[in-house]
Amino acid sequence: MNQTSAATERLQAMAQWWRSAEGDALWQAENAVLEPWLARCFGYHALHLSLQPLPGGVVDSAAVQAAGLRIPHAFRLGPLGGEVRARFESLPLEAESVDLVIVQHALELTSEPHALLRELDRVLVPEGRVVVLSFNPLSYWGLRRWLNFREKAPWLGAAPGRKRLRDWLSLLGYDLEDETWVGHGCCVRPGHSRLVGFMQRRLSRLFPRSGVAHLLLARKRVSMPAPIRHRWRLMPSLGVSKSGRVAGQASAGVMQHTEKDVLHGSKNR
Repeated sequence: MNQTSAATERLQAMAQWWRSAEGDALWQAENAVLEPWLARCFGYHALHLSLQPLPGGVVDSAAVQAAGLRIPHAFRLGPLGGEVRARFESLPLEAESVDLVIVQHALELTSEPHALLRELDRVLVPEGRVVVLSFNPLSYWGLRRWLNFREKAPWLGAAPGRKRLRDWLSLLGYDLEDETWVGHGCCVRPGHSRLVGFMQRRLSRLFPRSGVAHLLLARKRVSMPAPIRHRWRLMPSLGVSKSGRVAGQASAGVMQHTEKDVLHGSKNR
């Protein structure tokens, strides 16, 4: 099995996991946080990077208009389908053409996370916003991965840590606006709604950073160019030097010498 087919199988396995009960519960928890965040964003175009269209997503064009958000056009892009089918690391979009980018668990599935972030920075307009959703390596699911030798969904890739992700965005010139963790009760099997609610409330209060997913909202900072200050210099022909006193004395001597020459010339006549 070559690397291309292996990567395709990983993507398909991950897409199938999102259609499971656990994946749907996590997606609903992420949607609850995304809605107020997206209400703070404005512009014309929103890009959603994901494996496949998810039902009930707030980035759907119809859902965006129904929610009254200020971004009228939203489209999805991914290697398995959507409005645009393409690789995450090579976006077929023009530079500075998107006002909002939502990265829904795409950093874990790419072998070139730096290339993905550079592409996001290229297509995002100045003062645009990016939302990054990634799995938390320090959560219950993240720690459980190290106990299982066989890779299984959703841990089929390398999830970046919180500190590393913040460092990457800071180097690209982004300001962190908000972040949170969700999915504290997703470790409980579906069907136990009371237990899920209890775990969600308790863990979110006692251990807020133990959520399954980490959500981060950042804004692209625009660096203002430093103004060029010109150093004005007076020309020597004006009779003014760096020291006004010396220039004044020199000009006074010239005037006195001129008056003497005029008077001396009139007497000779």
